[in-house]
Amino acid sequence: MNAPTLALGTAVAVAALGLAVLVKGRGPVGPARLAGAVGLSGVAAAAALLVVAVARRDTFLLVHVAYAVAVVGLPLAALVALPATWRRSDGATRGLLAALALGPAALGWWGTFVEPFRLVDEHVLVALPPERAPLEPLRIAVLADIQTGRVTEHHREAVRRAMAFEPHLVLLPGDLMQGDGRTDPAVIDEFRALLRPLWAPLGVYFVKGNCDDPRLVPRMFEGTNVVLLDDAVEERFHAGRRVLVGGARFSPRPGGQSAFVQAFDTPAADTLRILVSHYPDAILGLDADPGLDLVVAGHTHGGQVQVPLFGPPITLSGVPRHIAAGGLNEHEGRLVYVSRGVGWEQGSAPRLRLLCPPEVSLLTLEARRP
Repeated sequence: MNAPTLALGTAVAVAALGLAVLVKGRGPVGPARLAGAVGLSGVAAAAALLVVAVARRDTFLLVHVAYAVAVVGLPLAALVALPATWRRSDGATRGLLAALALGPAALGWWGTFVEPFRLVDEHVLVALPPERAPLEPLRIAVLADIQTGRVTEHHREAVRRAMAFEPHLVLLPGDLMQGDGRTDPAVIDEFRALLRPLWAPLGVYFVKGNCDDPRLVPRMFEGTNVVLLDDAVEERFHAGRRVLVGGARFSPRPGGQSAFVQAFDTPAADTLRILVSHYPDAILGLDADPGLDLVVAGHTHGGQVQVPLFGPPITLSGVPRHIAAGGLNEHEGRLVYVSRGVGWEQGSAPRLRLLCPPEVSLLTLEARRP
């Protein structure tokens, strides 16, 4: 049984339980009884999640089932219960049932069918000390976590927007492909066609992510301007300023530090140092004296779901939550930009984004004003 089928089956089961509690008996159905039904449904959902956790040991499948229960199971139970209990319920209970029927369903519709495709342009000013800043503004386009099994118009639009920025430099912080069809030559050709328009005078650089197959990455870059940086440094010059772009090799341990990152984080006069890493965790455990001017990362997708006043419940990263949520932040004297990404988690995870739309980023580096 695949993940969506299992999730939907669990949602229907929970809906049936909630309905049975509501319509049982002949007494009135008030807010207290409604709360009891919802609570009992929650217990059933928790039991289903426990079964999935033991049987599959798949975190994303757990999320999928929980999401289906919330946006399918609960609204379905409320929708069926509303006419069944109409004569035995008061106005407040009817209003609550209507809200349970419409609210989560509308949220699920937005999070599944609208926001994952609501690509936004993110413009960020990165102010640097004058002695390290470029003598003229340096524009960097960031395309992180395209993370798809097939190329669609959504991904082509992301590339077009990145090129519309007229960047001096393009950075791709990993997770280009995820899903079936990895060995299909036609799929490889799709990715080559997607990447071919990418060009910038200072280069287009990619670092591998946890979803990238190292055997396929070189094939996808054939005939394109994309250069793989694997614990390697490229030297460029912009408006008379020396620019070093370092790409960190992917490590399966998010908190692991490579000797390359430690060495690259060395202060140097009149040199701008930019580190590209799939994991934002590259900023953890470095020496006290910062040498990196900017770290550009992806991986977290901004959590894909962000709760107001809290941030993303899940980040899969060891960096502080506000950093994993995306955007430009400072950590122990180093600026780090985490992209919310273009795509979303594949496999058994639900297609879901809430208050965290996909993005194409333009970072403009210039001297800090006095």
